[in-house]
Amino acid sequence: MHIKGNAFVKNSLTLSGGVAVAQVLPFVFYPLLGRLFTAGEFGLLAAVTAITSVLAVLGSCRYEAGILVVRSKREAARLAVLSVVLSVSVLAVSWLVLQFALADPLSRWFKEPELGRWLFVCPLAAFFVVIYNVYNEWCVREGYFKALGVNKIVNSGAIALGKVLMGVLRWSSQGLVVGDLVGRGISALGCIVRAWLKDGVYFASVRLRSLPKTAVRHKGYPLYTMPGQLLNTLGQAAPVLMIAYFFNSEEVGYFSMAMTLFSVPINVVSSAIRDVYRRRANDEYARQGNCLKSFDRVMLLLAGAGVAALLLAVWFLPALMGLFMGAGWETAGRYAQILAPAMVVMFVSNSLTGLFFIADKLRQFFWWQFYFTAATLLSVWFGGMLFHSMEGVLILFAVGRATAYGASIVMTRRYAAGAKV
Repeated sequence: MHIKGNAFVKNSLTLSGGVAVAQVLPFVFYPLLGRLFTAGEFGLLAAVTAITSVLAVLGSCRYEAGILVVRSKREAARLAVLSVVLSVSVLAVSWLVLQFALADPLSRWFKEPELGRWLFVCPLAAFFVVIYNVYNEWCVREGYFKALGVNKIVNSGAIALGKVLMGVLRWSSQGLVVGDLVGRGISALGCIVRAWLKDGVYFASVRLRSLPKTAVRHKGYPLYTMPGQLLNTLGQAAPVLMIAYFFNSEEVGYFSMAMTLFSVPINVVSSAIRDVYRRRANDEYARQGNCLKSFDRVMLLLAGAGVAALLLAVWFLPALMGLFMGAGWETAGRYAQILAPAMVVMFVSNSLTGLFFIADKLRQFFWWQFYFTAATLLSVWFGGMLFHSMEGVLILFAVGRATAYGASIVMTRRYAAGAKV
């Protein structure tokens, strides 16, 4: 079949071109970042990022998840505006709570005195993340896959360049945190400009007085999707929280870099596949009540690619990390070896999670996220209590994550087949 005759392949290639560049850009700068900043500084950034990710979910109440599935373009525009406007209020309150109630407790938990001074960054960064997510959903809905690819390049490139710039100039004692914030801000501004130039007429037509009714009509997202996503985000942040409690910010930095080694390419590539596949699966599911055949094809393709990459690279990770990031980073490579099998399962699972939304299984998705968070928390906690070593923690963590992502694959395949429960 010719590419021109296959919209799915064409859109995948269009978006994959963008995500390939977006994937490469951060890695181009990591050797420099590894020599500009210490593992402890990476640990502080990991703490700020963990808090930011939680606030981003709370800020929008996950209303942006409905942008793809609502039928009316004007209703989708109302959801986009609602997500951004709501986040301003929620994140303003969160800033007050962080500054005046949680600064000292969080600094003590992370064993990082500097953290309290930098908590103001978290709500602002979370606002930029909300804008990025809203624009991403809008592009998927409208089939703007070229724009979506450009957006991913701008996002990853701006964040990487911001970190490098702050590291070279040393304008701040925590250049990684400041550079990350600057990069996210540039990315968010680009999203706003591109969305307005392309579809500004729809966003301009939204009236603020209509937003409360929009919020009520789509209350399922804050009631079911937001708690589930919050659980998922807490599950993602939990290892950083627990490792900081049992060890120190340096170990958090090594762990963070090991996860970044996988998560950056996995998230970029799987999100590209997910964004294109969601649109095709959504149309297919609406027409015939299932999308099992295409689901199985994509799942097997992803699994084969993940296992092949694992077998090729896993043995060389410590040496590669030391060569790539500089002397002293071999520890992160050893941690990456332990995590690698679970990351393959994650790669497959993340690419297919859209089936929960397409099949309208919000409640089931919530319970899966509850299990994901519980498995993450318990595995790291018991690892720290039983082994008192990072290797022991990471082994249990990898097992817990692999079971959770495996359960997601099994569930989404059932829903792709049209299962009701």
